Amino acid sequence: MARRFTPTEEKELRALMESGAPVPIPEVRRILGLGEMPHAHLLAEDTWMLGGRVVRWLNGEMRGARDDGDYDLYCGSVAAFERTARRMLESGYTPCRRKSPTSLVKWLAGRMLGHDEHAACSGPEARAVTMQELLRSRRFPDGSEMYVLQFHSTEGHVLQVVHVPDLFREGVPLHNQIAFTDLSICQFTLDHRHLHAGPHSWADLLEGRVRVVKMARPHRTAFRLIKYARRGYWPYPRTVKTVSGAWFLEALGRKWEHGAS
Repeated sequence: MARRFTPTEEKELRALMESGAPVPIPEVRRILGLGEMPHAHLLAEDTWMLGGRVVRWLNGEMRGARDDGDYDLYCGSVAAFERTARRMLESGYTPCRRKSPTSLVKWLAGRMLGHDEHAACSGPEARAVTMQELLRSRRFPDGSEMYVLQFHSTEGHVLQVVHVPDLFREGVPLHNQIAFTDLSICQFTLDHRHLHAGPHSWADLLEGRVRVVKMARPHRTAFRLIKYARRGYWPYPRTVKTVSGAWFLEALGRKWEHGAS
């Protein structure tokens, strides 16, 4: 849920934000009384954690609560991707062998029957696979690709290690990665030393608000807005108008394509 910051916390955070520079992680932890982010030892100058998991950490939701969400690690190069994956394999992380359902009906049926999505992830055979066998490639509608490896930690967390080649250009890869996320409060990004933020991330976190920044798939962004509204982050009216309009046009386009075919 959205955190209610005390006047002291807000004052100290705003003082750190004034320069616009990334904030040292020890300072954030001191001000908000936070523990270390789980799996932070995997982060580096070219390997970051971002998204909803960082928001939960900043809100203090991971203290004494059930921590069953995914951790998303993004790597800025193929070398960083392979280095992180090998480090995880060597330090006890178990490869995830879960297979995505081929249809919504099959997924719902499996949930109703109580099927374990990760049944194939345990046992010695799970550790015996090679990285090439684990590698999963996803293709976006615009033709770009995302390479993904999934792991389980000893605590039962699911971690995704991701590399998106099209996002990274020479010079400022972290800036490109932050801009990839669709919602303002999901642009918080951790490396091994600093907490980075998008242009509206801190202001919206402190106010309990959320706005759309970049929207590649309107239907996905719409559902994410609903999810964060339930957690206490209310979207700005302009964001609601923008997302709902884009979602309508997207649905209309699909209907047109279906009719034309």
